[in-house]
Amino acid sequence: MTRLALAALLAALPLAAPAADFTIFIHETPADSALRSDPGAAGQAYWATWAAWSADLAASGAMTGGAPLVPGAPGPDGLILGGYFVIRADSPADAAALAATAPSALRCGSATVAAHLDIMPMS
Repeated sequence: MTRLALAALLAALPLAAPAADFTIFIHETPADSALRSDPGAAGQAYWATWAAWSADLAASGAMTGGAPLVPGAPGPDGLILGGYFVIRADSPADAAALAATAPSALRCGSATVAAHLDIMPMS
């Protein structure tokens, strides 16, 4: 196959969209947020759940960063922003599916997703 024919063949193939960056924002109830400082079994279970979920995200290759945040006052919905995870996903739907498995989303809190704005680097 000639180089020109190979280029034409490759150009005709459908290409998957590149993965994009998203941030999952973790919102917790005040009761769940209080577990962060509980030295007992409930606090240990809280952290173990988050450690397992984080390890699964990392093992999947989706997680690229994140951090717990110092809890502030509850927002209008009564939830407290507790942290965030930066992930790579193939689509907003894939990012939302990952967020739906967050411990806060499986309890009474939530996990919301925001896509990163793709901008040109500044020099």
